[in-house]
Amino acid sequence: MKKSNIKSRFLLLFAVAATSMTAVSCSDYLTDDPADKFTNDNFWQSEDNVKTFSWLNYDTFYGYGNGTTIGLSFFYYHGSDYRVDDNLSAFTFYQMPITASTTNVYSWNEYYTLIRRCNLMLEKVPAVGMPQEKKNHYIGVAKFFRAYTYFRLVQKFGDVPYTDQFLAQGDAEVYAPAKPRAEIIDKVIAELEEAANLMLPADDKNVTVNKYTAYAALSNACLYEGTYRKYHLGQDGSAYLNKAKTASSAIMNNPAYKLNADWKSLYNSVELLGNTEVILAKRYLTNVLMHSLQNYTNTSTIQYGLTKWAADSYVTTNGLPIQQTGNSQFTGDETVAKTFANRDPRFAKTVNPANYGYKGKPFGTTALVSMSGYVFELYNNPATTGPDVTTGGRNYTDAPLFTLSEVYLNYAEACAELGTATNSDLDLSINKVRTRAGIAPLTTDGVTASAGGVQINDPRRTSALEQLSGVVNPLIWEVRRERQIEFMSWTTLRQADIYRWKKGDYLDTNKNPDVNLGARIGTPVGSQTVVDANGYVKIYPVSTRTFEPKHYLMNIPTNDIDLYKAQGVDLKQNPGW
Repeated sequence: MKKSNIKSRFLLLFAVAATSMTAVSCSDYLTDDPADKFTNDNFWQSEDNVKTFSWLNYDTFYGYGNGTTIGLSFFYYHGSDYRVDDNLSAFTFYQMPITASTTNVYSWNEYYTLIRRCNLMLEKVPAVGMPQEKKNHYIGVAKFFRAYTYFRLVQKFGDVPYTDQFLAQGDAEVYAPAKPRAEIIDKVIAELEEAANLMLPADDKNVTVNKYTAYAALSNACLYEGTYRKYHLGQDGSAYLNKAKTASSAIMNNPAYKLNADWKSLYNSVELLGNTEVILAKRYLTNVLMHSLQNYTNTSTIQYGLTKWAADSYVTTNGLPIQQTGNSQFTGDETVAKTFANRDPRFAKTVNPANYGYKGKPFGTTALVSMSGYVFELYNNPATTGPDVTTGGRNYTDAPLFTLSEVYLNYAEACAELGTATNSDLDLSINKVRTRAGIAPLTTDGVTASAGGVQINDPRRTSALEQLSGVVNPLIWEVRRERQIEFMSWTTLRQADIYRWKKGDYLDTNKNPDVNLGARIGTPVGSQTVVDANGYVKIYPVSTRTFEPKHYLMNIPTNDIDLYKAQGVDLKQNPGW
């Protein structure tokens, strides 16, 4: 099924975005003119040119990848890889880095290139001949991208250099010292608030940013900062959490946004243009911009694998954890049928519920295999068949970037963290997500959580693993679980959640052995797959991964430290590196 009635501007949008942002050296963003076909003297003449210039920003959203790449991350987080607890890569067991790297091609340099472009846009747009509301809109667009880019820099690196001016090579502020992360975050939040006020409510439906995209980003940034301050700094983050609630409410109160009936349709739809749940999508078009994610999950390539740690997080349909004493809906995981019986329906929509596929025992006509035995099906669409699915670089299903479901869960988490959550709050947010999924809604007294009148008591919440970094109350635990399940494919979002909660121990295979286990297959067929004493796949039988406190931040690229030092500026390395 091909997309129809595509306007030429959408063809241009992603064609330009896919080809315009390339890797640059550490100093390119300081010395080179932006990569376009015009000069600053003749380009800024019309609204169309401003719009075209703004399109260059969208490649910062990775989506499902570009061409032959697969995008298991919806935006770059820690480089182009991912280190999470939900699934393990089929390519390599990503270890936490030990020594500082010289460059971070996919983050530091790219982000500062984008910031410089936004600064130029903010300098030039006020003088362009177009209606004032359009000027305001594109000023808001530039502020949105600049603010969200600084937000991601702070997430990754902490204190970073900051400028809100378009700088030439000789400007004194080019090599300004890094500013404290807290100061930058406050600038980010203020600028996202400005962007929301400046941008129009809708522009090209949901494939370019608008007022509500800014609110979604604001919701994310405020929730991140509120919880980061609480769990990393021991500070009161309530002001940020309240801002997260306000920003979320601006979207939740807009009747134009509604959840899809089917959760899976967010991830396998050919067309997300105008989808009522999607606040911003990355659009893929045949022969213009495509990806390889469906190809990856529909061929004999060994897939990444869902972990036991993730699989055990899916509750039964009564809303209770499988580990909870007295939960009669869960009868064990000795067989595939038992594992998936009465479970949250999202489990069987994410991975194949009828067969395990592992090295030595593939299944299906294309011999599907995963590292853990759980074979992903989330991205499959029966309407997309043939070479467009099985050929690398030919997939064209759209990718969601910001969604209403994320906003709902941001709101619920902010309420839970503030200690103010009521049943009405849950019904306005998390329970809409749970009802759509097909599991029992939650009730609360502000601290505890119940489902179907039964108080939830998950023994994992108070386990030795949780005690390493602090046990949270039952309601916060269930909201976190809901985020994990609802966004099971959003690997970078999961990584950001783990880091802001200060739960990096989840990634450590010594502290959390279940993160290196997969499905319970019993005695494997053949000798290619190894299992533990209970019959669970050992994903990497001889590998372990250690998480250290320094890994909450990436190292500042040492090449850039040297570059700044040559200019007499001490760009400090992050602790532990």
